Amino acid sequence: MLHSMARVNRLLDHEDYICYIEKIDKLEKERRFCKHGFEHGLSVARISYAYLLEKGDVSLSKEAIYAAALLHDIGRWVEYQTGEDHAEASARLALPLLKSCNFCSEDIGIILGGIREHRRHHDDNLTLLGEVLANADDWSRDCRYCSAQTLCHKFKPAMKQIMY
Repeated sequence: MLHSMARVNRLLDHEDYICYIEKIDKLEKERRFCKHGFEHGLSVARISYAYLLEKGDVSLSKEAIYAAALLHDIGRWVEYQTGEDHAEASARLALPLLKSCNFCSEDIGIILGGIREHRRHHDDNLTLLGEVLANADDWSRDCRYCSAQTLCHKFKPAMKQIMY
């Protein structure tokens, strides 16, 4: 059975989401390291969902997982321009988008929490979504043949392995 992704598709068509992705793409045009546009968000979404399915955890809806993953880096352009942490900026920018796309307040709270936590890998108190996004964010990186490995502060040899 296919799950409805109507709210996620509405999110992807939202003019503000499109604007944020365009800003990120423009600012990262010459970036040597991993980029943070739509493709990255979609990879994180797919990996997060597959990981939770494999764990047998169906406590989060597919739409909530995809929305969080697609929104987790939308504040990157803010960080580039002001230095504000992009996880906080992304959560702030995501709130009106989620409301506009008719996510319920419970889902919004879960999604925003996951977005805020996606950079906090080693915290013991992460929510399920925060933990999944943090892992999927790393697992989505294509490090095996990356020419910037030696310059990348995030690179670890284990990242050459395919996890998902």
